[in-house]
Amino acid sequence: MDQTNPIKAALNECRPLFISCFWFGLFINLLMLAVPIYSLQVLDRVLSSNSVETLLMLTLIVGIALIFMGLLQVLRSSIFTQIGRWLDDKLSMPLVKKTVELAAANKNIGSQPIKDLSTIKSFISSPALASIFDAPWAILYFIVIFIINTTLGYLVVAGAVILIILAIFSEKTKKAKMGDANEANVKSGQAIESMLRNAEVIRAMGFLPNASKKWQEHNKNSKILGFAIGNFATLLTHFTKSFRMGLQMIVTGLGAYLVLNQQMSAGGIIAVSILSGKALGPFDAAPSIMQSWVGVKKAMERLAKLNITLTEEQKILLVDPEGNVQIEKLSFQESSNKKWILRGININIQAGEAIGVIGPSGTGKTTLARLLVSVLQPTSGSVRLAGAALSDWNEDQLGSLIGYLPQDVELFEGSISDNISKFSDDVKDEDIIAAANIANIHDFVLKLPHGYQTQIGVGGNMLSAGQRQRVALARCFFGKPKLVVLDEPTSNLDSEGEQALIKCLENAKAENITTITIVHRPQILQKVDKILVLHDGEAKMFDTPEVVFAKMASKNLKIQNIDSEDSNIQKIKADS
Repeated sequence: MDQTNPIKAALNECRPLFISCFWFGLFINLLMLAVPIYSLQVLDRVLSSNSVETLLMLTLIVGIALIFMGLLQVLRSSIFTQIGRWLDDKLSMPLVKKTVELAAANKNIGSQPIKDLSTIKSFISSPALASIFDAPWAILYFIVIFIINTTLGYLVVAGAVILIILAIFSEKTKKAKMGDANEANVKSGQAIESMLRNAEVIRAMGFLPNASKKWQEHNKNSKILGFAIGNFATLLTHFTKSFRMGLQMIVTGLGAYLVLNQQMSAGGIIAVSILSGKALGPFDAAPSIMQSWVGVKKAMERLAKLNITLTEEQKILLVDPEGNVQIEKLSFQESSNKKWILRGININIQAGEAIGVIGPSGTGKTTLARLLVSVLQPTSGSVRLAGAALSDWNEDQLGSLIGYLPQDVELFEGSISDNISKFSDDVKDEDIIAAANIANIHDFVLKLPHGYQTQIGVGGNMLSAGQRQRVALARCFFGKPKLVVLDEPTSNLDSEGEQALIKCLENAKAENITTITIVHRPQILQKVDKILVLHDGEAKMFDTPEVVFAKMASKNLKIQNIDSEDSNIQKIKADS
């Protein structure tokens, strides 16, 4: 399978069905000849012979032909629809997975890949694709027209050539502008999605005009280009329509002239009129089909750049892994500006240890957290869980072994229990309650109107920021993972929530769960075994709290809100 372009690879799997539809086109178009031939025979044979039997027999034969033609058309349309559905089933989950992966890496991709797949699927199910499959068989109509009259045959061929020239002219004229218009439309959609995600801040701080400038810029370009393309398309459509009507008139008039000169029968006029419409149909539709194809081609190009994979690499499931973590020569470079965020970090964490991570803003703490849960991939070095690099783990198993609380907490529409259990099927109530107990939120949940079945609304908007953070914390411990990474878990917590978090770290330690917590409040450091001090992307210290703060005091260091002279730190040193 062509993994360089999985979209084409998926379509290639449907090649036998496409070939079948191509040959269906032959029989459909052969059966379509029944109507003009019927008209020709009725006018030239039935009327001249006054034979009702002949009329009935012709009508019966043509009626049967039309029934079979309709069945073949329905069958072909059904095949195209099924291909579209199969393509959606084949690609939607890999696309969603890749989109989430890119979004997690801070790439502003939005939902465009899903829209691109929908564009391709809609084209496959549309009449445009059927017209493309019918186009090669238009030659049948030209052949019959030439059989009826050579002069009219040449006239219809000339009309087809003119329509082809118009289609090529249209395609070349639109091509450059269409690409720019599509890109402007995509960027406009991404900009408005970004605004909607930050609607609360925009409204509260009143910077909608400034925030919308970028969207207005892309939207303006999209409108200008779309307006120009729309005007050109309208002009071309009306010109083509007028040309077709004029050609039809010329065919009828020339046909009448030929009949008067006894060069063709009267029935030939009706037959050629019907046949010319069928013959020129694909050429007439060519401009609109080409316009649709440009959008499909752009969508396929964007999807090809995502490098999605249709088959997952089978990885070994490890049995009863422990939560020991090895960080080996870990470095990460930002791809956009080539800035090194982390450089050469080497630390070993034993299973069940509680680690606190401190350091100034912008020193790479959040990047480290994202590397520890495999949201980002290292530029060099590795993160190992239970001795195996994260990239070597089966993703489903790894996901069940890791809990992660990011800075920006997101919950999903549903109940408290749904969110804690990660919407797992056949989940046991005791597993949900166990996770809530570790996170120390069981009592808080029971006080809600419907307990664990309380609906929290879209994005958890029925809960406060602190409550959302505590529910997300419980989600981290569902299934008793081996490693939990918490990125500033106290950012939305009050003093009660902070004490609950401290108790949570104690509970995790009792369950032998390794925790790595990015800390800005010194109280949390009361329950950690070791502290990692990051500065300028490097691990400056990694030791027990008393050793770390003794060194900080000797060097008169203060990192963020954590001061070695803080009363809480002095308490930690005294307790130690």
